[in-house]
Amino acid sequence: MKKEKKIKDKELDCLWSLKIHAGGRCEVCGGVGRLNAHHVFSRSNKSVRWDLDNGVLLCVSHHVFGQWSAHKNPVEFIEKMRTLRGEKWYKALREKAKKSVQADQLFRKKIKILLENYDQCT
Repeated sequence: MKKEKKIKDKELDCLWSLKIHAGGRCEVCGGVGRLNAHHVFSRSNKSVRWDLDNGVLLCVSHHVFGQWSAHKNPVEFIEKMRTLRGEKWYKALREKAKKSVQADQLFRKKIKILLENYDQCT
């Protein structure tokens, strides 16, 4: 019997990032150069780490370097995202983020299936 390959965080992170990058433009300004996938709620929170609703595609200015970037001014960034995506999105994501999950192999398999295109990241 063939031993099943363990699904690692790094592989799921790659899939998540590919899906977020599929948007092709900074969600804040519409820019197309030097884009980064950003987690609204920290990637240390496994309940939403690979949730596509927790991902935002940002240009480097809106991600890390600009005065109003997600990392330099996170409170203002969240407010901007709430305006862009709406309160319903934010409340639903926040509730998911509050839940505790075990990132065991069954959980990882489910995430892998949801994210698809797994072979691009192995």
